[in-house]
Amino acid sequence: MKLAGGFLRLHPAAVHAPTRRCRLAEAPFALALAALTLSACGGAHPKPAAVAASAPMPPPAPALVAELPVPPTPGLWHFEWLSPDGRRALLRRIDGGARSSFDARVVDVDSGEEVDEAALEELAKLPTTTIGKPAVDLRQLDALFAAPAFGEDLVRGAQLAYAFPFGSCGRFSAAPKGRAIAFNAGDWLYVADEHGQVKKRVADVAAYDPRFTPDGKNLLFRRATGKIDRVLTGYELFVVPADLSAPARALAGTAGVHDSVVVDEASKFAIAVVSHEPQVKTCALSVSLRPPFAVKRLGCLDGGELLVESILSPHGRWVTAVTTPREKVAGQRRTFRLRVVSLDNGKVLLDEPAQPGLNVRAISDAGVLVQSRFGETVVIDVPGRIRRVRTMDVGHRAYFRSASELVFVRGATVAVLDVGMRRPTAAPR
Repeated sequence: MKLAGGFLRLHPAAVHAPTRRCRLAEAPFALALAALTLSACGGAHPKPAAVAASAPMPPPAPALVAELPVPPTPGLWHFEWLSPDGRRALLRRIDGGARSSFDARVVDVDSGEEVDEAALEELAKLPTTTIGKPAVDLRQLDALFAAPAFGEDLVRGAQLAYAFPFGSCGRFSAAPKGRAIAFNAGDWLYVADEHGQVKKRVADVAAYDPRFTPDGKNLLFRRATGKIDRVLTGYELFVVPADLSAPARALAGTAGVHDSVVVDEASKFAIAVVSHEPQVKTCALSVSLRPPFAVKRLGCLDGGELLVESILSPHGRWVTAVTTPREKVAGQRRTFRLRVVSLDNGKVLLDEPAQPGLNVRAISDAGVLVQSRFGETVVIDVPGRIRRVRTMDVGHRAYFRSASELVFVRGATVAVLDVGMRRPTAAPR
């Protein structure tokens, strides 16, 4: 569909909604963010009325680049990852119609066609929680791990996920070529070999978000940790060899790490966000993906406000954050603040009140920010100080595959929106 300043390629349309995980000490409070989009395509357009010869010709009607049949029940799909080359999208179904808790598919971005899909029913048997009551029967869990069908599901999941960043899909991660597999059974993290044979539990406390390094030799994950100044800080980043030849160790400086992590263009550094104000300042960090896994601050936010949400650009060149004051003024609505930081120099280039209902969806490596709500998308070229509005919604989560092309979920597949910003991406750090 040609829009003012951009083009849209649509595939099967349906409702799209987000999913968020709530974890131990993730933040002082929980914020519900949701976006609901409904669109339909198909059918013949009515023939336009005749126009008098003296009247100016009307502009051509918007047209779909490709019009595909709409499936009757496409379901709700979460956008997990975009492949490094921007050609494949990894989606995970999150509605009640999913065949399992690991119902995922790979979609070709340009055609919208399904490339691969798997509904792994054995993985769906894993408990959703293993901390608290009722207690998990470890014998039943060991029996599940020992079943050949469970190992086959692990291998199949690895085949689906390893080509995407960190080989991850939710609480599952595969090393390159599936040489090792990490997964969550409730709140516990386990590692299996390339044949799906479960080796051992990685941590004896809550641990999540496994991510293999690009060379497959090490596994990064978030683990529940202790306190700073007697205040629980949530999570810290840990690393362990993929073959479990050494115990896991914490990476100093990563206390308060959040779950969003990206990898730089050269696959040498992971970029993450830490925050637990006032004990842990809100900052973006780089973490070397090779020993000794050095940690460096790239940019921080002043003011001591609570972090509501943050989104990193595809290769960690920019971060956008929404924050709110720690203390709410009695009798007044809580206020929110939107800031965008260039991680090349640590400078805040955008600082303004966040608009109600307008949620951050993505930011490009060129500093192009996209926000949306039902029926409206706002595109901001942060360095160029240009702002445009589109009469559409791009769903809960989206990824830039270039300085101008935004990929987002549309029904059970994806669509591509040209946001019309041609600013080139800066050279790698």
